[in-house]
Amino acid sequence: MFFSRPYVIRMKKGLNFGVERFFPIREMVLLFIMLFFSLFLDAQQGHYFSSDKKAIKLYEEAFRAYNGRMDEQAEALLLKTVNKDPRFLEAWELLSRVQFELGENDKAIQSLYKAVEISAGYHPENFFYLGMFEFNRGEYGKAKENIEQYLASSDSDKYRREKAGQLLASCEFAIGAIENPVPFEPVNLGPNINSENPEYLPCLTADDALMLFTRRVKDREAPSGMQDDLFYSVKDREDNWKPAKGLSGINTVFNEGAASISADGSTLVFTACEYYGSYGKNRQGFGSCDLFIATRTTDGWSNPENMGDSINSGNWESQPSLSIDGRTLYFIRAPKRKNKETNQDIYVATRNDDGTWNKARKLPDVVNTPGREETVLIHPDGVTLYFSSNGFPGMGGLDLFMTRKDSAGNWMHPANLGYPINTGKDENSLMVSASGKLAYFSSNKEGGYGSFDIYGFELYPEARPLPVTYVKGTVYDSLTRNPVKARFQLIDLASDEKIYDSYADPANGGFLIPLPAGKNYALIVNHPGYLFFSGHFSLDMDSREPYRMNVPLVPIAKGGEVVLNNVFFDTDKYDLKPESRIELNKLVELLENNPTLQIAIEGHTDSEGDENHNRELSENRARSVFNYLIEKGINASRLSYKGYGESRPVADNSTPEGRAKNRRTSFRVTSL
Repeated sequence: MFFSRPYVIRMKKGLNFGVERFFPIREMVLLFIMLFFSLFLDAQQGHYFSSDKKAIKLYEEAFRAYNGRMDEQAEALLLKTVNKDPRFLEAWELLSRVQFELGENDKAIQSLYKAVEISAGYHPENFFYLGMFEFNRGEYGKAKENIEQYLASSDSDKYRREKAGQLLASCEFAIGAIENPVPFEPVNLGPNINSENPEYLPCLTADDALMLFTRRVKDREAPSGMQDDLFYSVKDREDNWKPAKGLSGINTVFNEGAASISADGSTLVFTACEYYGSYGKNRQGFGSCDLFIATRTTDGWSNPENMGDSINSGNWESQPSLSIDGRTLYFIRAPKRKNKETNQDIYVATRNDDGTWNKARKLPDVVNTPGREETVLIHPDGVTLYFSSNGFPGMGGLDLFMTRKDSAGNWMHPANLGYPINTGKDENSLMVSASGKLAYFSSNKEGGYGSFDIYGFELYPEARPLPVTYVKGTVYDSLTRNPVKARFQLIDLASDEKIYDSYADPANGGFLIPLPAGKNYALIVNHPGYLFFSGHFSLDMDSREPYRMNVPLVPIAKGGEVVLNNVFFDTDKYDLKPESRIELNKLVELLENNPTLQIAIEGHTDSEGDENHNRELSENRARSVFNYLIEKGINASRLSYKGYGESRPVADNSTPEGRAKNRRTSFRVTSL
C-alpha cells in the first residue's frame, strides 16, 4: 500500500540525482523504491538496526519531516541521529537519500558508505547503488569494485542484477578506454559560427563549403521567449567560415532545427515543433515535433511541407539524416509518453520514384537498444552510420558510436568511438565530413563563447567512413551558355544501382555529386530538348581528390554529337560489355522520346596497331551498338553506323591519356 505514498516516488523538478544519464527516470524511480523498500518497511514495523531510543525518536521525527517534503529539516535531524548512534544503519541510508535530493552528492555517497561499513551484508544492494552513483561521477574503478561486490552477494532481485551486469560491462569498457585513449584535439570554430547562445546539431554539404546548424535564440514573439532557429555559414576563398546567417524562408517564431541538408545542398529536411496560428495552417503537424522538407528554388527555399504520416506520427520525430541521393531518410522517434527520458530509436524510410515515402521502420536491435538513441548520421559513403546511445557499454550518459553495413547489407555491431571523444557526460551531435577526415560536434566545454559551441577535430583513421570524393561543376547550354536545371543520375556500373538522382541548381546550373570510392560509375546528365551527356568515374579505395567539370548540354539539332563514355569493350574486341547497357538504354530512351530523330553511330580508335585493323575494329564496335538499338525496338531506318579507325583523333596519340580519349564510340544527329 505504501507504494502510492508521495515519499516513494516524489521527484523535484530539475533535480539531478547523478543517475538519470545512465538510467531513465522511470527506472530510477523503481530503483529508489527498491533501495528504500526495507527502510520504509522497518519504519512502519518499528524494527531498526539501532536500539538507542533517543536515536530512534530522532530518526522517526526525521522520517516524518522527509515524508512532509521538509528535506533540510530531515537532514538536520538525521545528522543528530547518527551523532547519537553512529551505527544506526537506516538513518545513514535515509540521510543518503535526503542528501541526493538536496543535490549534495558527495555527502550522499559518503553516507551510503557509512551504511555499508556498518553492515555490508544487511543490505547488499547498497553496493549496487554505490556503483551506480560512482559510475555517473566517472569513478569507474570504485564503481567496478562495488558492482562486483554486489554481484557476489545473494541478492536475488532479477531486475537489479541485470542492471548490475550492464553497469559492470560499462565500467570495464570505460577503464580500458581511458587506458587506451584515441587521438582527439577539438578546435572551436570561432565567433562566425558560435555565439553566446547555444549552437548544436551541425550538418554539411559534401564539399564542406556550407554548414547548417541550430541556434537557440531569444525572441519576444516566441511563445516561451526563446526558440530554435536554423543558421548557415559558407566558406570564403581562404577556407574560413563566414559570419552565420539565419535561414530565411524556413525560420519562424516557433522552433525549427535539427536539420539535414542533402549532399549538394538542394534539399533540406528539418524538425519543426508545435506550430500554431497562421503558421499552423501551412505547417500542420501530427505530433509535438514533425519532420518537414523543402527544396532550393531560384528565390531561396520552397514552402516547407510536412513529410506525411509515413514519416511522422503522434510521437516525436526529429534529428533527420538524408542519404547522398536524398532517397533514404534516417531519423529519431520517441514514444509519446509523459516521461521524456524514455526509450527512443532510430528509424529509416525510403523514397519511391514518384516522390512518396514508404512507411518508416525501426533499425534492427543490433543498433537500437532499450535505452536512448539520438543524433543519427548516415555518411555519404552510404554504409557508415554514426549515432549516440546510452544502451551499449560506454563512458556514461550518451556515447558516440559507429556501425557499418556488411557485404550483405546488414548492420554490424556498433563500435564506441572511445575516450576522450566520449566522456562521462552526454556526447552527441556528431557530423563527419564527406572525406571522413574532419568531424564536428557540439560541446559546452570551458573556454567557449557561450553555452554550447560547435567544435571541429580530425577523426582518427579507425573511426572514419569509407573514402568519398565528389564531382562538382556547372551544367549549361552549349550554345547560349545559360544554366540548365538538368537531371543527374549516378549509377553503379557493376550492379545497375542508382546511387544518386537529383537536379542541378535552377539558379546557376551548379551541381555536386558525392562519389563513394571503390566502384566504377556512370554519370548521365539529361534535360528535355537536349542530347544527354555521359561521364565515367573509376575510383579506387584511396580516391579522395574531388573532380571538377563543366557539362555543356548540346541542344537536339542536326550535327549534334555525344561521346558514349560508358560504352565498353574489351581490348581489341567488339562485343559489348554488360555495363554498357546503362548508357545504351539512355540512348534508346532519347530515340523513343524523339520519334523523328535519326542518328549515325561512329566508332574510333587510337593510332596503335595496323590502320586497316583499327578501321575494321571501330566499324564492328559501331555495328554492335547499332544491333543493340535494333534489339530494343528502334527502327533500323533511323540508324546508320561507320568506323573511322584512327582517322579522327580528338587528342594527342603520343600520350596514354590522349589515346584513351581517341578510343571512343559516339553518335551524331543526322536528321530531326
